[in-house]
Amino acid sequence: MLQRNIKLVFGTNALMLCSGVVTSLLSAWALGPEGRGDLTIVLTWPAVFVTIMSIGLPQAYRFWTARQPESISHLFSNALLYSVVVGVLALVLGELVIPRLVGDRSPEVMRLVRIYALIIPIGMVTDLMRGLLEGMRRFAWVGAVRLILFGVQSVGYVALWSTDRLTVASATYTMLAALAASMILSLVAVWVQLTPRWTPRLSGFRSALRYGLKDYPGMVTELATWRLDSLILVGFASSTSIGLYAIAVKLSDITTLLASSVGDALMPEVAASKKRDEATQMVTRSLRLTLIAHLLLLGPLWISAPYVLRFAYGDEFVPVTNVLRLLMIASVIWSGGSIVISGLKGLGHPGLSTVARIAAALVMAVTLLVWLPRWGIEGAALASVSGYSVMFLVALFCFLWQQKISLWECVRPRRNDLPFLFAAAGSRTEFFRDRLWMRSPQDPLQSGTFHPGTLPGGVARTREVLVNGFDWHKENESMTAPLETMEPAKKVS
Repeated sequence: MLQRNIKLVFGTNALMLCSGVVTSLLSAWALGPEGRGDLTIVLTWPAVFVTIMSIGLPQAYRFWTARQPESISHLFSNALLYSVVVGVLALVLGELVIPRLVGDRSPEVMRLVRIYALIIPIGMVTDLMRGLLEGMRRFAWVGAVRLILFGVQSVGYVALWSTDRLTVASATYTMLAALAASMILSLVAVWVQLTPRWTPRLSGFRSALRYGLKDYPGMVTELATWRLDSLILVGFASSTSIGLYAIAVKLSDITTLLASSVGDALMPEVAASKKRDEATQMVTRSLRLTLIAHLLLLGPLWISAPYVLRFAYGDEFVPVTNVLRLLMIASVIWSGGSIVISGLKGLGHPGLSTVARIAAALVMAVTLLVWLPRWGIEGAALASVSGYSVMFLVALFCFLWQQKISLWECVRPRRNDLPFLFAAAGSRTEFFRDRLWMRSPQDPLQSGTFHPGTLPGGVARTREVLVNGFDWHKENESMTAPLETMEPAKKVS
């Protein structure tokens, strides 16, 4: 289940990344560094308000839906009521605060900032619906909800760019349309897949709120840690500097693709696990594989950075090469921290993950104040490296302490770390044909269905493979066991 969900999330994230690269290229070509910076200013703070006003409820919904599926109707009803009431309040607060956060900008940019604030209630509804879908592991629908956002944005940008109408204003309106489409599809997905009833319940909201408030400081500080550099730049730097930095951030996000995919799938899977050791092994194995994959990617991306910038964006973006390389290192460190934090949340310890993110935010805030005036956007990138390092180390310490395992036990590479998918294709085919997909012994003729649990161990063995890896030698021995120890197949006439 975990591997299948990771594949779904990874595929979605890969398509989203491709879409993001396309929109980044088109906006850079059409708007230049200064216009790209103005667009970043418009889009930044309303998205931050969505996270702030959600008070950790999306993460709480993922946890409680996975832990108690019978609470879906209460969570759904409470989510809609909360989004309507708090969303309106957030719009009023955003109108008062956001214009002061973006600094002294042109009248056109300030007008677009106010218009784009409409996404606050839209984003709150979408995030809560996604929390329900992810908690029930409906990752195919989650992928559709996320892809329609980037799909509408990409199609809109391509159409506008091909007709020479891609401006900061038209890009803003396109983003509004994309977010509205994503919200509508998320509501449809929850209604079709989970069939909730309208049963708002205060006790259900209190349970979700308790979990959310424990995780809320961590969510806010994680957002600050992940994008504190950009938030400070939006308030103080020129549009040109912001535009250059935004391109470097977009490209460095390539290295976070795998970690975000694993983290999204890992948290509900760990929360649904009933065995402590099993959940621990899920987290440690995911961490090892993620770090290995990212370190293998870092070298080629480091070397190709200036060539990618020149070829894709033009010579005017090449000066950001060193910033891009620093952000790549920061992204690798962040990826390891995000896996551990997802594990802590799934194990029911959002407070410990909060400690890690608060420590990172404090370090990053101090280093930004010192290094940003001295070294500009390179100082911002160095602050990201420092903050993410602290987050990873503190989160890892909390995880090791809570699960009572050693650092060596956590990070030591194992032969079975290689996913089952890397086994020889012929061997996998043989295994599935002979062992997993046997005809049901109860009713092979009438049902005509295949059941993966008919071999000794059944579902338990499947979960063991996901957690501990696949030992092909061991399976071969079981497959060559004497025939009298295996259940005889029924003759089909």
